[in-house]
Amino acid sequence: MVSGVRTEIQAKKERTALLSVGTAVSLSLLKVAVFFWTGSMGILSSAVDNLGDIAMSLVNFFSIRKSSAPPDRRHPYGHGKVEALAAAFQGFVIAGTGIWIVFESVRRFLQGKPIEAPEAGVGVMTLSIVVSYFLSRHIERVGKETDSSALVSDSLHFRTDVLSGAGILLALLLVRLTGNPVFDYGTGVVVGLLIVKSTIPLFQGVLDDLLDRELPREVRERIDAIIDRHRPMVVDVHAMRTRKAGSMKHIDFHVVVCKKANVEEAHKLAEHLEMEIEEDLGQAHVVTHIDPCDGECPVEGECERLLERMRNLRTPGKDRDREKYYFED
Repeated sequence: MVSGVRTEIQAKKERTALLSVGTAVSLSLLKVAVFFWTGSMGILSSAVDNLGDIAMSLVNFFSIRKSSAPPDRRHPYGHGKVEALAAAFQGFVIAGTGIWIVFESVRRFLQGKPIEAPEAGVGVMTLSIVVSYFLSRHIERVGKETDSSALVSDSLHFRTDVLSGAGILLALLLVRLTGNPVFDYGTGVVVGLLIVKSTIPLFQGVLDDLLDRELPREVRERIDAIIDRHRPMVVDVHAMRTRKAGSMKHIDFHVVVCKKANVEEAHKLAEHLEMEIEEDLGQAHVVTHIDPCDGECPVEGECERLLERMRNLRTPGKDRDREKYYFED
């Protein structure tokens, strides 16, 4: 049943969010300890970034739970956009972190503070790069499988950790070889700017969700293919609108049928079409409006045969709880 599938998807998203939190906590504590030992600005910037990951992963965890809450009287379309709001919040925090890293790196460079025991920094950054790489791949895969913008944005944090970590590691190796801390502080500036830049696609995705951008072309093509399989019972479709709220896809359109079809026959065809699209897309809610064929109908001579086909339609996924998306008064 769809409720069971949704519960499984929700549990997968929550487990991934908690894994993200646990990993970020472990890495940040380790880096903070090494920072106090070495005084490396690169390691501090990475630790601060991980602390931001912790806060963002917690935001993700609670936003994912909230976004899956069923519709209510005040929110009849559900709470899916909570994930987009959480992603926007993450974007602001990530950008703010990058700006702070640039500022602090310049300040320490001007003060001329040395870097102690860079070997310890090399070890912790190597570990951080490996862990962040595999974790970002895992979170991104789960985010795409569950269509969660919050998890996809969370994977961005760890992906930027890999890039920034590589730069920090290189800088620490140069400090170890030359004894000059300028490499560490210069890397801090570059990493900070890259972190700010990484938020641009994140904000673009958030705007797409909040402004109800239409679903990708490949999704529309899948919808069109299902509609085509119902022709000529479906004479035509028009006024199609698509959007996404969190993981839920919303589709509505008008279905033109033979004007001799009665309410029951037209409704059966519409319900069959809606449920087949929902089954194909997964987390989707489809609403159709029936219109009679006006003027010279191209299937007028076939109406009786088509009406018989409508009456014999077997509803796909009859065990699916289609009422899951409607709230009670």
